[in-house]
Amino acid sequence: MSLFPDMQTAVTAFRRDRIAGTPLDGISLHDDYLAAQLRAATVDAGLALRVFLQPTLVLPETASQAEKDALDEAGTPWVEEPGYDLEGDFFSGERWGYLVTRHRPIVAVHSMQFVYPQPYSGVFTVPADWIRTDKKYGHIRLVPGTQAFAAPLSAWVMQVMGAGRTVPQMIQLRYTAGLRNAAQQYPELVDLVQRMAALRILQAQFVGASSSISADGLSESRSLDLDKFQGDIDQHLERLRQVIHGVQMIVC
Repeated sequence: MSLFPDMQTAVTAFRRDRIAGTPLDGISLHDDYLAAQLRAATVDAGLALRVFLQPTLVLPETASQAEKDALDEAGTPWVEEPGYDLEGDFFSGERWGYLVTRHRPIVAVHSMQFVYPQPYSGVFTVPADWIRTDKKYGHIRLVPGTQAFAAPLSAWVMQVMGAGRTVPQMIQLRYTAGLRNAAQQYPELVDLVQRMAALRILQAQFVGASSSISADGLSESRSLDLDKFQGDIDQHLERLRQVIHGVQMIVC
C-alpha cells in the first residue's frame, strides 16, 4: 500500500495516535487486525476519492494474459478497461481527437491504437508525438506532427471513420493513472485514512456512545458521536476529492 510502505511502523503509529486514550484503549487488538483495518480504510479512501492511491497501469482489452501474469508476478498494480468509442466527430471541427480517460490523473500515456475489427488486424498506432495530455483532468488530444507513419487500415475502415460513423470501442488506450506519491502530495490523506480505520474499529467493536471512568474519588465521562465522526470524515474526503479532480459542475 503506497500510503503505508512499512506496515509495522504504520500499525505502531496508529496504535499510539488513534487507539491510546480513546474508548478503544484497553481492548485487545492484534497488530494483524489493525493492519487489515488500515488496508481496508485505504481502499475505502481510494473509492471515495475516485482515484488510485498509487500509479496503476490501465490495460486495454487487447492485453494478453501473459502480460497480466507478468505484472502480477512483478507486483505492478493494474486494471483493465474496455476500449473507447470512435465517435463520428472525433476529428471534426476543433475537437482534435478529444478524449477523456476513465481514470485520472494521468501519470503517462504509453500507447493509443485504433483497432478494427480484431485485436491483431487493422491496427493503427498513434505516433507518440501526436498525443497531447492534460494529466490532471485526463484529457487527451491528437495534434499530428512531422513523424512519418503508416496506417494499415482497410479502405472500408477509412470510409467508416470519414463518414461520421461511431465505431464502438475502437480506441484502445494503455496508460498509467493515479497519484505518484500520495503520502507526500497529500499528507492529510494519511491522517484521514487513520481516522477512517479507527471509525471502522469503533463500529466493529460496538463501542457505546458514552462511557464513564471512576477511580480514587475521581470520575471522568466521555461521549462519542460516531455519526458526527463519519460526517467529519466525509467532509474532508469531499474537499480532498475536489483538490484532486477539481470542482464538478452539472449544467442543465
